[in-house]
Amino acid sequence: MLKHQPEGLVPFEDCGFARYPTHPLAGEAVTVACRTDAADGVPKLWLWVNGAEMPAPNPCRQEGGLWRFELGAFAWGDEVRYRFITQLEESRTYSFETERERRVDAPKRLVKVSDRTYCQIYEGFYALFHVNDALEIVLKQGAPPEGSELLGVQEELPEGFQLILTGNKKGWLLKRFSSSETLASVEDYILRETKNGRIVAIEQRGQLAGDHIWGTGERFHSVNLRNSGSNGEVVEKFTMQGDQTYLPMPFFMSDCGVGCWRDTAAPAAMDFSHQRLRIRQRTVGERLARDVWLFGAPREILRQYLWFNGKPALPPEWAFGVWISANGWNCDAEVDAQLEALRQCDYPADVMVLEAWSDEQTFYRWNDGAHWRDPEDTVRRIRAAGLHLVLWQIPVVKYEPAYSAGEQLRADEREAIEKGYCVRHADGSPYRITERWFHHSLLLDFTNPEAVRWWFGKRKHLLDMGVEGFKTDGGEFLFDHTAVLHNGLTGLEAHNLYPSQYIGAYHDFMRANSVNGVTFSRADYVGAHTRPLHWAGDQQSLWSELRAQLCAGLSAGLSGVLFWGFDIGGFAGELPTTELYLRATALACFSPVMQWHAEPRSGQFYATHEDGFNNDRSPWNLAEKLHDPSVLQIGAQFARLRQSLKPYLYGEAQYCINAGRPLMAHLCIDYPNSVTACNIDDQYMLGRELLVCPIVEEGRSERDVWLPNGRWKHWFTGEEFEGGVSMSFECPLNQIIVFKKVHTNAPLGKD
Repeated sequence: MLKHQPEGLVPFEDCGFARYPTHPLAGEAVTVACRTDAADGVPKLWLWVNGAEMPAPNPCRQEGGLWRFELGAFAWGDEVRYRFITQLEESRTYSFETERERRVDAPKRLVKVSDRTYCQIYEGFYALFHVNDALEIVLKQGAPPEGSELLGVQEELPEGFQLILTGNKKGWLLKRFSSSETLASVEDYILRETKNGRIVAIEQRGQLAGDHIWGTGERFHSVNLRNSGSNGEVVEKFTMQGDQTYLPMPFFMSDCGVGCWRDTAAPAAMDFSHQRLRIRQRTVGERLARDVWLFGAPREILRQYLWFNGKPALPPEWAFGVWISANGWNCDAEVDAQLEALRQCDYPADVMVLEAWSDEQTFYRWNDGAHWRDPEDTVRRIRAAGLHLVLWQIPVVKYEPAYSAGEQLRADEREAIEKGYCVRHADGSPYRITERWFHHSLLLDFTNPEAVRWWFGKRKHLLDMGVEGFKTDGGEFLFDHTAVLHNGLTGLEAHNLYPSQYIGAYHDFMRANSVNGVTFSRADYVGAHTRPLHWAGDQQSLWSELRAQLCAGLSAGLSGVLFWGFDIGGFAGELPTTELYLRATALACFSPVMQWHAEPRSGQFYATHEDGFNNDRSPWNLAEKLHDPSVLQIGAQFARLRQSLKPYLYGEAQYCINAGRPLMAHLCIDYPNSVTACNIDDQYMLGRELLVCPIVEEGRSERDVWLPNGRWKHWFTGEEFEGGVSMSFECPLNQIIVFKKVHTNAPLGKD
């Protein structure tokens, strides 16, 4: 199969069949690469420059069926088109126009447009500043608005900040009235332009003060991004996520009282290293960028950001209980075994997730009778055991070779293509997932109302039989920037938005059918708080991954994800040790979502065991496999503790959606004036009352804890301590260091 993806696939690896560079500058050498199968023979290239056919270079063969064509450099404004030809197929036509880069710093003029609205006019674009409860800055190309000319402006902003603008000096800056320090600024812009003057990318560069930068989405490598950043892309990476994320947000805030939301669907790359601020993105249309600057303590900035992007969704109370899940439960016998284990082990649970329930083709029909004798009766048994059922989903019409595709799948594929229910290329042909998970499958277009009705018409029977939620997995697979959705969005914008469209459609589907259910999702984007629950995706059963999960939970909360969880003890690889599993169980017990899960029984990191080895992360399976009954004994103890916490968690969740507060909150939310609190990335508040201090390092039986001002009661020992100090506490495996506020009239102060 011939493959070429100009933009590549994911930012952490080279697919080998992209265009290099994706968006060439004038004078840059350009290479286009493709991948073929052996039967394709040697590929050829057809090449046109400015409409004229040109002699194409011969391919250079690489390993793995990869071929590279060295096109050389082009002049500014050259329009280049190309197509690959093999013995078996012909690609669609790809194109690019060479760009130039231009730096702009000082504006040509500054004008006052109206009361508290100003415009800096640059060569080729303008920056519009509107001051209200926030500072809105819109960069646009085209004719600027008229106004009275000014030499400079010092405009008052909320929380004691001021905006300083000039008509002939670099950019703009933010300061406090009480200080001369520049807290945020933009000093210059780097533009990418086509020959006709269209700006196709913009980078703003300036300063950002502060020791801590928080936000930009769920981050696995660090909560504080002061010397890091974000590529701004929704990325699917299986384990060891590092600086990649399923759930980015174009939003950040600092400990100096400012925050910023870049209102864009296109990936906005942000860099905060060396006290600098750099934001760059490709542009769509006349509006080049829109930034909303917010002011105040982190809690207030986060609240404002959430209110800009929709009303938070409150999960049902049962969602704050214990979740059980494993990919190996693919039949009645597996389900019944888990229900029996719950009874025998006195292990309370509220939610069962079934991933391997479907025919693995349509994902709306149960597997055949050999697996599920009577699906409605299966659901009844699950419900009778006190569990709420969540089923796994994926937003594709799956590709299967003709010899293995069932008739229903073939019919769905034909209908989706004929009626335009799937995402399409710019030429109208159906987009198929280029590579990676579910490669070559069609991607449903959730912006098409007819497609949505068709899709959920096939899933309504699941709600009718008692299903109360969907694990909305995937959604990261719209790689083609030139693809087109029904609502007119291109793939450049739709890549990040697609998960939210997909998950939002499932959320609306349940609400329209009066089901107070949940979506449980790993990928998302702006507005994730309007969809109920998220989890950290796939990690291995390693201590480094547990530490990364804690980072992810705190940074997700600081980015507006209110209710979040992770897979206890990891999802993939060799089984966790007793110590790792119980420390992870303790952390999950005091997290918004408490869930264990496991990869398929012969998963990607399957290594040392016999075929079909049971790698479930259930405490009863691990107790057996690890020959350690304490795994079950202590695991069940934490499950019972979680049940006692459920009323508290649900009450705090109700508060969170009204206050715009994450249930799992970094200490900077409640103690923004404390340098110590801002520096701590391994403690957090669970709701407003509980201070959680997990152990996430191997071999540790104690840790240092900072107690904020006030009086605190140890959850397990009952001892009370006066805050404002750091202390060391012991923590056996059957405990976690948690403190509850003891209410007094003592004010919260600085340390």
